[in-house]
Amino acid sequence: MVVGKSVKRVDAIDKVTGRAKYTDDLADKSALIVKIYHSTIAHGMVTKVDTSAAEAIPGVVKVLTCFDVPNLPFPTAGHPWSIDPHHQDVADRLLLNKHVRYYGDDVAVVIAEDEVAASQGVRALKVEYEEYPFVLDQQEAMKDGAPQLHERFPNNILAHTGYEEGKFDEAIQEPGLVKIEGWYETPVVQHCHIENHICYAEEQNGKIVIVSSTQIPHIVRRICGQALGLPWGSVRLIKPYIGGGFGNKQDALYEPLCGYCCQQVGGRLVKLDVSREETFVSNRVRHAIRYHIETYARKDGRFVARRMEAFSNQGAYASHGHGIVAKGASAFKQIYVDAVATKVDAYTVFTNLPAAGAMRAYGIPQVSFAIESSVEDAARVLGIDSITLRRMNMMPVGYTDAFSKNVNYFDTLNQCINKGMAYMDYERKHAEYAKQTGPVRRGVGMAIFWYNTAVWPIALEASSCRMVMNQDG
Repeated sequence: MVVGKSVKRVDAIDKVTGRAKYTDDLADKSALIVKIYHSTIAHGMVTKVDTSAAEAIPGVVKVLTCFDVPNLPFPTAGHPWSIDPHHQDVADRLLLNKHVRYYGDDVAVVIAEDEVAASQGVRALKVEYEEYPFVLDQQEAMKDGAPQLHERFPNNILAHTGYEEGKFDEAIQEPGLVKIEGWYETPVVQHCHIENHICYAEEQNGKIVIVSSTQIPHIVRRICGQALGLPWGSVRLIKPYIGGGFGNKQDALYEPLCGYCCQQVGGRLVKLDVSREETFVSNRVRHAIRYHIETYARKDGRFVARRMEAFSNQGAYASHGHGIVAKGASAFKQIYVDAVATKVDAYTVFTNLPAAGAMRAYGIPQVSFAIESSVEDAARVLGIDSITLRRMNMMPVGYTDAFSKNVNYFDTLNQCINKGMAYMDYERKHAEYAKQTGPVRRGVGMAIFWYNTAVWPIALEASSCRMVMNQDG
């Protein structure tokens, strides 16, 4: 592969001709069907599950509840394993949960001979709860007295990253500075891949073999071993073609539960295929993040000091957790360089909402929206063209970011701006649109962002490659 060269996808022909086999295409029709009973409250404790009516339905093979599963907490995030406890993902999930933390949490499963019996079995379950107060807003969840989701995380704060370059409080005392301040917020987004999450499992030669629509087969194999209390070598994970994932399938969503169900029916083949509604309610979402940005600038447009506070809504479980907002915290310093000081505080906070996880660009869309909105606000207040303001404050060639240690070797941001302006005929349109009057107007604008892969030092990332050559070379 050569950078800048178009390369034909090796799977393209199979996919466009329909020959590609996805997980559901490969599952044998004899598979038992697994359906999940999801919590109908946002926060509380399951006190009783009456399974008698479900077990009496013809075709129902077994019912498993939150009172049946082993107490083996496991993480779900698609991060490599680390022996360093500071870089291990939070093990806060069980196969099924007595303490339900959001509407849609997994409480029980019905295993049946067919889809109809499994669905009827789920509807026949009678679940009783002790309801707790709930909290949906991340900043409200941080307050003393807010409902607590996990005992080990006071004030629901999963993690905090803070750093300061220079002395912010002293820098903002410079006479004549203009303060620009704003709050910026991004919403929850679901990935909406065509193929919902699906997996099936059976026992073969003493191993649990799981076939799954996942982006992280090796990591899911390890997590299944942890969740089931098995040596990792006792689990085999097979990944066929997947019908989209975009980060949602970068978690071990249902593979551990599917493997457990297989164990409980004597190693028989079981299939767990969630609906679109379950995908929306019980899978992962993009983190909703709220930002508070203060910019202190000289009247000529030079940024002297900036401060960002970020509050990330993690939802009920850790998943990929703090890596997302921490990635954004590093990006705050990777485009614009303050003359004197920069200060950042980023929080990831549990709430009673579906867990947020990985989604394309891993936190950069959220922080880029906030940063670029704040730059536009600054340009408007200072009366300076926004592109001129960006060029004035962008990191120079040779700049080293103190947080990530990344070095800017090339003037590529300026090149991107130049190419973008030429492509969109920016100068002409900007001058022309400025003359408009009336309530309906056309506009032209630009935003820039910097994105590099990896979230070290917040989370460990590693890769490996094994190459096998044929005898003919």
